[in-house]
Amino acid sequence: MARTMLKKRKLRESEGSVEDRLSSLPNDVLHQILSNLSTKDSVSTSVLSKRWEKLWKYVPALDLNSDDFSDYWDLEEFFESFMDFNKDQNLNVERFKLIYNPIEHSQSYFESLIDDVVESGVRHFTVLNKVDGDEDSVGMPLSLYSCATLVNLTLFCVIFDSPESQVVSLPYLKTLHLEAVKFDGHSVLETLISSCSVLNELTIITHHGDFLEDICVRSPSLKCFKLESMREVFDVECGDPSVEVDAPKLEFMSITNYQYESFILHTIGSSAKVNIDVFFDVEYDDPLERVVIGDFLTAISTVREMTISARTLEEILDYSKVEQLPQFLNLSSLHVSFLGSSWKMLPTFLGCCPNLHSLDLEFDYLPETGKNKLPFVSQGFLSSLEFVQLKTPITDTKSSCMMELAKYFIRNCDVLKKVMLSESFGNIIKKVERIPKRSRCEVEMLKPASEVVSHGSSLLPMMYRNFVIPKILGQ
Repeated sequence: MARTMLKKRKLRESEGSVEDRLSSLPNDVLHQILSNLSTKDSVSTSVLSKRWEKLWKYVPALDLNSDDFSDYWDLEEFFESFMDFNKDQNLNVERFKLIYNPIEHSQSYFESLIDDVVESGVRHFTVLNKVDGDEDSVGMPLSLYSCATLVNLTLFCVIFDSPESQVVSLPYLKTLHLEAVKFDGHSVLETLISSCSVLNELTIITHHGDFLEDICVRSPSLKCFKLESMREVFDVECGDPSVEVDAPKLEFMSITNYQYESFILHTIGSSAKVNIDVFFDVEYDDPLERVVIGDFLTAISTVREMTISARTLEEILDYSKVEQLPQFLNLSSLHVSFLGSSWKMLPTFLGCCPNLHSLDLEFDYLPETGKNKLPFVSQGFLSSLEFVQLKTPITDTKSSCMMELAKYFIRNCDVLKKVMLSESFGNIIKKVERIPKRSRCEVEMLKPASEVVSHGSSLLPMMYRNFVIPKILGQ
């Protein structure tokens, strides 16, 4: 009993010392700490002590979820109170985030709310509309087109009206993330992007209801471009928008789950990295339509690193049956996934990569040796390959197939330094290590990867978390 009481006393003393150390920090530091919390959590700290009672009001950030309020008018009252206090104290709202459920939505009031935020010198601006429907449309005010302080802009399921005669200028915007955004005008998106003179990172995620038909990206400063489609695959009525990219400084491009009829890539740097997961919506027996694929492959043939999805590799395999593939002379690192029979594409594609240094292969299955021999015949890349990573499924994989796969690289690569194998090779690792080598390469087992559910770049997971609502927030 005495020992238990001693532990409880030490715990209280420890908690008290933590609180004392926190309270000893200057207000500016505490404001910075609170700015990393949602406004709901920041307000909750006001019950800690007299000193903490008003600290949250000086935080240069407003992070709200409309579902944390009893109704729209409580949200309006809280916002006006916060902004009035900021104006009286000559404070800026540097970071603004609103997860918004547009029930009882008033467009005129919403625009005035955003206008106030823009005028306050906001640098990081996020609005996520939880409801997609014409009756719940949420439009951005024209003031957002000319926010001189904006550095980061993130929007989900909102509407951009045509700027008409409004000057469009976002001179400091570096990061732009647009998902399910509707544009009231054919060239509004292009105008928005071209108005960002220092834009560094652009993410566009299309949805079925955004009615976006064309994506034209012209930016002399852009370094990172991510394009993803959340539309149904092979949706005949609403395919993905046509794409044109002119960004000479582009260093990274990722295209995910995308089906297009036209994709024009003007230039991409020789040191660039690309992740490709696309469907080519063309007829392979039509030479004019095949040009779309040929032009795209030629445009990315200068890159240094590439990741190709299994379904894209299948498309390239179909193309290679009727047209010659371009040479990927600068390609140093390649990650390829295989589904079904797409592994048959491996020798053809690797033959186009004569300077490959690192190769990462991921198979969903391997054919049985003898019945369907692995078709490794290409020799062009073997003289340069230094690192190989092989991943095969743990179940339904014959050890003889895996041995054949490992032997091919270990026996034939002149300068191979390391072969890394997935845990499925565990039962034959000793045999693999005894394979005669052409170089002094090491054989290592990969550590089991923790299973992570990926949502891509979509903002959807951010909007549907569980919230605990403190009563003080609406007061």
